[in-house]
Formats: sequence, structure tokens, C-alpha cells
Amino acid sequence: MSVYFENAARDSLGYEHVEGCLRFTRDGVELHFDERDRAFRKIPPETASFSYAEVTRVEYVNRWFRPKRLVLQTRSPEKLTRFPGAEVGQVSLFVKPESLADAAKAPALLEFKHAEAYLEESEERLVEKRRELESDQ
Repeated sequence: MSVYFENAARDSLGYEHVEGCLRFTRDGVELHFDERDRAFRKIPPETASFSYAEVTRVEYVNRWFRPKRLVLQTRSPEKLTRFPGAEVGQVSLFVKPESLADAAKAPALLEFKHAEAYLEESEERLVEKRRELESDQ
């Protein structure tokens, strides 16, 4: 699932205008973004990859007559340092109209992936405890 976003420029000169995609893969979340180039400097596209364990929250903010936002919060803020306008470990993405349906599904998908990881971890602990009990007998 992919959510496309466009964050408008943060100053009057048009700097820090960001477009990109938040992609939910099988193993984690990838944030692909491209900052608009400046007159005398080319800015290469960036990619920040997170495992599902690193992502603490994805929230879809849908208010009347306001741009729709997807808020991504992570445990590793150092990966978001290159993203313009990022707060400590958190970034707000203004969702493009064609991705609104996918953005609304994103929090449920993250919750499912967290539950899946918790189940796998619990199962591993259960197998480990069984081995301990069998070795004691």
C-alpha cells in the first residue's frame, strides 16, 4: 500500500517543498521523498526505511475543510533529520487526493502489523519455554 503526499513550501521563496510516497511493505515502512530543487543546487531524492517495530504511530487526521494529513511517529528520529519540517521523531504528510482511501487504511494496517509481530514474538517465547520444560524432564 502506498500513500502519496505533497508538503507545500515552508517559506516565501518556495524552499522545502516536499513530494513523495509512504510505502508499507511486507517488512517495514519506507518514506521516499524529494525536495524541490533550488536554483543552483540539485537535491537528490531521499529514502528512510523503518521496521514496523520502529514505527510507534500512524494517525490519519481528517478535519472538515482542511487538508488531510497522515502523521508518522517513529522511535528513531535520526532517520527523519533530512525531512524538511520534521519534528523530533514525527513528520506530518499532507495526503494527495488520489491517496485518501489508502491513507485512511494506514493506521489499521500498522496496528495489524504490530499485532502480527507481537504474536510471532509470543510464539517464539512459547517454543523456548517448551524446550526448557522438555530438557528439564
